[in-house]
Amino acid sequence: MSILASSSSEPPPMNEFDSFAIVGDLELLLDQLYYWAQRAQESRGNANDARLAGRMLEAATANLEAFVTTLLDCFRPLELVPVRMPAADLVSAIAMRARGDLGAASVTVTGGADGIVSVDVAQLTRALSAILHRLDPRGAGLHLVVGRAERGGRRGVEIVLRSDAKPRTRVSHSRVELEWALARRIVALHAGEVQERPGSRDRTIVLFLLTDL
Repeated sequence: MSILASSSSEPPPMNEFDSFAIVGDLELLLDQLYYWAQRAQESRGNANDARLAGRMLEAATANLEAFVTTLLDCFRPLELVPVRMPAADLVSAIAMRARGDLGAASVTVTGGADGIVSVDVAQLTRALSAILHRLDPRGAGLHLVVGRAERGGRRGVEIVLRSDAKPRTRVSHSRVELEWALARRIVALHAGEVQERPGSRDRTIVLFLLTDL
């Protein structure tokens, strides 16, 4: 029996977004794209400059595409293709990603939970990426506390993620908030919950996913 919510789950309310910040970030990304496109055109006679401009143009294009895709995915229907996997494998994947892609100095896992979760691997990976980026454990410790839990009479696994990293200045606040909104929508489509518990010395996010009976 599938435990996933309908793919027509309501998108985040518009009051969660800072429209002016979104427009400002879009303008910045477009300015960068225009600058490097002009630079590439003007540097055809200089091979080194042309290579640099080409790389930067490619990066600017990728950044703009990622921003727009995230913005659209906060509202358009998302279809899930679930697969069954042990909850322990999901925890291991989070720990590996934190060490490898996020540069956490250490990752500790406490507790554990049996059960099988039904997840769309690609979509949940996006959500987990946004969660880990929000915790930003670069050079710091990330602590995972795993255990069984219930929400509304339904059983599942709860993963508490806590980062020792000090708060850092964010380059693009609106993009971070968009990714967080999308993460919460993806988790909701999995009939789960994700909540942030900001603290004075660390940041904590609690992820809950239902397990199959």
